[in-house]
Amino acid sequence: METNWISVGDLAASFAVSSNALAPVADLTGKSFDIDFGAGEVIAYRFADNLMLTWQVACSGETGNDTYRATALRPGIYFVDFVKSSARASSVSIVLDLERGIATAVIGTLPDAQRAGIPAVELAYRKSELTGVDVEIRQGAIDRTFDNASPTHETTGELVGKRVQYRYNPHESYEHIYLSQKMYTWHCLSGIEQGLADTDRCHYHKVRDGLYLFVWREKIVPTLGVIMIDLEQLKTTGKIFGYAGEDFSALSNFPVGAHATVLADAASADGPEHAQ
Repeated sequence: METNWISVGDLAASFAVSSNALAPVADLTGKSFDIDFGAGEVIAYRFADNLMLTWQVACSGETGNDTYRATALRPGIYFVDFVKSSARASSVSIVLDLERGIATAVIGTLPDAQRAGIPAVELAYRKSELTGVDVEIRQGAIDRTFDNASPTHETTGELVGKRVQYRYNPHESYEHIYLSQKMYTWHCLSGIEQGLADTDRCHYHKVRDGLYLFVWREKIVPTLGVIMIDLEQLKTTGKIFGYAGEDFSALSNFPVGAHATVLADAASADGPEHAQ
C-alpha cells in the first residue's frame, strides 16, 4: 500500500496557499536586546529593520546576520524566528516576552543523511530517541542578569488531555492529541498529507494563561515544529523546519498559523470550544 509521505518543501508549498499564518510585524525594528541565558552566556540581538537581525555571543564573539520573521499573538509577546546561516541545518525560534522581561529560545538542528538513515529498530535497541531532530530549549532574562530566582516560561502539562483541530488554510487541516508530557499524536484530516498520522516527541511551555509554546520533533521525515498556541483567541503562530527535498541539500523554514477548535478535553467537564 502506498503512503503519501512528502518532503517539508512540498508541505510548505501546500500550506502557503491562502495561509492562515499571521502577518509579520515590524515592531522590533531598531530595537536591541541582550538576553542572558545563564552560565555567563549573553547574546545580543539587534533588529536592524523588519527583515534583518544581527546576533552576537558575548563570551565567544561568535556573530551572525540573518533574515528573521516576527509575529505577535498578544501585545508585547513576540515569536521571532530565523535560520542560522553560520551553522548547519540549524534554526532559532525565540519567544520575546517584553512585559515580563524573559525569553525562551528553541535551537533546533536537523539530522544529516547518515543519522536520518539509521533504522528505527536499531535506535530502539540502542535506547536512543527515534527522531534525529535535536532541540535545545533555553530560558533567559532580557536586559538583566539571569539567575536561579529569574522567572521563566515553565514547562506545563495544561495541554495534556486536549484534542485540538488546526486549520492552516481552506484545505489543510490537522488534529493534535496531546497524550503526555513527552508525546503527542498528529493526524492530517485534509490536505496534502490526508490520512497520515504519527506519534512524536514534544515539549510544552506556558507563556501566559491560555498561551503556550509547543515544540515537536518528527521521526519519519525529519521535521521541527515550533508554534505558539493561544487557546483564548483560538489562534496559533509559528514555523515548520525541515529539508526542502529528499537529498538533504536545501532547507525549508516556513511560517504557519492556524485557527483552532478544541474538540475534546479529558481534564475538563466542559464541552468543546469552537473557533469563530
